[in-house]
Amino acid sequence: MTDATGLLEHVAGIARRLAAEEDLDGLLQRIVDLGEQEIDRCDGVSLMLIRKGGRVSTPAFSSPIARDSDLAQFATDQGPCLEAIREHQTIIIDDLQTEARWPEYRERALRLGVRSMLSIRLFVQEDTMGALDFYSLVPNAFGRTAQLYGQVFSSHAAIALKTTITETGLVAAVETRDTIGQAKGILMERHGLTAEAAFARLQQLSQDGNQQLRDLAEEVVRTGDIPR
Repeated sequence: MTDATGLLEHVAGIARRLAAEEDLDGLLQRIVDLGEQEIDRCDGVSLMLIRKGGRVSTPAFSSPIARDSDLAQFATDQGPCLEAIREHQTIIIDDLQTEARWPEYRERALRLGVRSMLSIRLFVQEDTMGALDFYSLVPNAFGRTAQLYGQVFSSHAAIALKTTITETGLVAAVETRDTIGQAKGILMERHGLTAEAAFARLQQLSQDGNQQLRDLAEEVVRTGDIPR
């Protein structure tokens, strides 16, 4: 087996793992978790999706840095991930320290420790669904190989999303996932969990309490309490 053959088989395996997810919640979390694992020197991945009326939100993230960086873009209405969605392109930042664009976002992101970014538009044919965003705490993290691999990974992610949701179902699904993301963030901060572990904890609590994941997340966000 050549290295190229092994790489192709690995990529095919990723596509199968994404396709195996039976629900949108699991798929969104799997995308960001796999993205962080697959790209070297990546410290967090977020998935931005376009909602009704053109509003953009982050229903899934793999680390607090990815979540907080996205929130900084929403707060300032500027940044590479939003730019990737609006301009339908891939954006690479080698070092945020020397980046002149998006000054308000740049200042906030640097305080978070973000140095390198790779933002890739998520689309199937001409429809832009959002962007997949890779963050690193070191400069020059995403070379040409990482960029190409990220684009292939994002293509598989977009196809998996497209086959899991319909246009009308996306609005309600993303709103629900935003709530789950907030609840996940509470668990991460309260118990020092990773994003993947926090999501698994919510799923377990949902099963143990015989409660829909959406309803559990709404309760956690509303009360700030985590059921035992």
